[in-house]
Amino acid sequence: MCQENELPERTLDTMSMAIEMSSPSGKMSKRAKLAADKKLKRALFGESGLIPIMLPQESKQKRNRRQAKELRELFDRGMRVKKYLKEADRLEDEADRLDLEEANESNHAGENRRPN
Repeated sequence: MCQENELPERTLDTMSMAIEMSSPSGKMSKRAKLAADKKLKRALFGESGLIPIMLPQESKQKRNRRQAKELRELFDRGMRVKKYLKEADRLEDEADRLDLEEANESNHAGENRRPN
């Protein structure tokens, strides 16, 4: 029917089903609703369903440094001066601590290896 990342073609029937499902008028049994949901899901996303795309996440150190930079920019503009400066310092300290822990772990991992 369709390739793995390709969605099925939308038809007027698909649109009608979506409108019917979102319509507040009338009652529907749980069984009928589940069956209609399943049918609409198949029509919209194919047999395999919608496959989520995994995006790389930034490390906690990078995230802390980015947030600290944003807080310092707000501090420079005069917004909540004491609070933002204190929070930026805390985030940078935590990022530095995480960097040290990561470096120590990599050093210890090298010591535990057996020579060939």
